[in-house]
Amino acid sequence: MNSTIEPLDREELERRLRAAIDAWPYGATRFYRLIASGRCPASFMRRYARSTYLSAKLFCASIAEMVETAPDPEARLILLENLLEEEGAVLRRDRGLVVRPDQSHPALALRFVKACDAEGDEGGDPLHATGEGRAMLAAGRWLEAVAYLLVGQELRFAETSGAFFRALRDNGFAERDLAFFAVHETADAAHGRQALDLVIDRAVTRGQQDAAIAAAGAGARAWFEAHGGGARLAESVAA
Repeated sequence: MNSTIEPLDREELERRLRAAIDAWPYGATRFYRLIASGRCPASFMRRYARSTYLSAKLFCASIAEMVETAPDPEARLILLENLLEEEGAVLRRDRGLVVRPDQSHPALALRFVKACDAEGDEGGDPLHATGEGRAMLAAGRWLEAVAYLLVGQELRFAETSGAFFRALRDNGFAERDLAFFAVHETADAAHGRQALDLVIDRAVTRGQQDAAIAAAGAGARAWFEAHGGGARLAESVAA
């Protein structure tokens, strides 16, 4: 009798990856509920802004490490394109590689920090929601790290940043100061789709697939908790 568990087909693997991150919806986070109601305390907003800025800086380093340790040239190229966009670099046919530091994601996040008057604050966890994903990279678990950081978090943020942008704008923030959220609604959607394909194409055994699904869910949960969490949802998912 053959007890080997057959791998999931492409459609089912994507469905389960998406289900793993959809278990942690942005609308249930404390941060979104507060900004949507217009009652977010200034101290909470400053702490969130500072943590987001520190996380944006570290995210670039995480992608660079993924590029360096990528298992094949195609994955390396896809991740390098992601990193260039994160760093504010674009290819121009008439000029070559154009780098605009003011358009890097950390620079855009810093605008939000300044708008929140949080520049001098010491609050904010520099690992933000990325710590476990970076530990996966350090342990050589590249596929799980991609699932954790790029599917569980980058794709998650792409699907929610537009709602954050509109709620924060309704709280009185200028659109220029919210560029970090605006750019993620478009750029990260493409990056998230690429990340899904990276995982789906390289998770060929059932064990690899299950590990990737679990990592994506863990990444989404860390992202959820970094946005204030939601005790009732966490308890229901854990149950």
